[in-house]
Amino acid sequence: MKNLDDLEAFVRVVDSGDFSSAARSLNVTAGAVSKQIRRLESSLGATLFERSTRRIRVTDEGLQIYECVKRGLSNLHEAYSIAEQGRQSLSGNIAISSPTTFNNYFLIEAIECFKQQHPEVSFYLDSANRVVDIYSEGIDLAIRSGQLSDSQLVARKVLEQHRVLVCSPSYLAKISPPTHVQDLSALNSLVFAYPGYNSAFWTLENTENGEVRRVPVKKAMSADDGMTLLHWALQGHGIALRESWSVQKHLTNGELINLLPQWHEPISPIQIVRTGRNSVPIRISMFANFLIEFCQNKLNKGE
Repeated sequence: MKNLDDLEAFVRVVDSGDFSSAARSLNVTAGAVSKQIRRLESSLGATLFERSTRRIRVTDEGLQIYECVKRGLSNLHEAYSIAEQGRQSLSGNIAISSPTTFNNYFLIEAIECFKQQHPEVSFYLDSANRVVDIYSEGIDLAIRSGQLSDSQLVARKVLEQHRVLVCSPSYLAKISPPTHVQDLSALNSLVFAYPGYNSAFWTLENTENGEVRRVPVKKAMSADDGMTLLHWALQGHGIALRESWSVQKHLTNGELINLLPQWHEPISPIQIVRTGRNSVPIRISMFANFLIEFCQNKLNKGE
């Protein structure tokens, strides 16, 4: 940043009228300021001051340069001030990408609670049931399930989850209840799917002995939206593999039944991720902290 320091020294010399006063305002020596001015003149290829043994006088060319530099430095200082206010102020927008199931169970309510405490913060919610490019799409925070493939992202664990096999009592009454995971292949499956995602298999783990099986599924219906799959399961269209926290109330009230409860998808993290930039506005870091605590509290209460 030497060039900026030299420009700042130049403006101070013009404003104060001599090197000594400028040096005092910058808390450096007059010799250091003189060196900065010579370096700036060499860089610009212009004489900024006419010097005599008693005084200095800014040249006509130097005066024109001074007007431009002072205006530019003022704009730069204003830009830094705006950036600092953005880092420290609980105002501005937060753009979040998150799948609909997480939105409905956690995020929408969390945003409402945070907004009540910090009304100057606004939100944009992209209900994306896909992996968005948070760089190109201008996303501040994204909710991701599983391990990250992009090492440039910064991730924090929100919670751990596993998906369980569920169906409605009406669907169970129409079939021979499965006794082993391989029996699932002959039954109607409600499958999460999107382009590039292999939905032909369910990976299930036995909690009793740690055995892991990849089970081929017969897709009766598929969607890129977990809430749609849950709705179809409630309506008796087949078996769904859904997050345990998203179906708990339906299991409790008897709307759904947990099939083969000793088998579920291996545990994986839900993470909140952001870009790896060093300076993060306080509104974004505070909301990330708030969301993690909100989710943990809701799970602990069994809501």
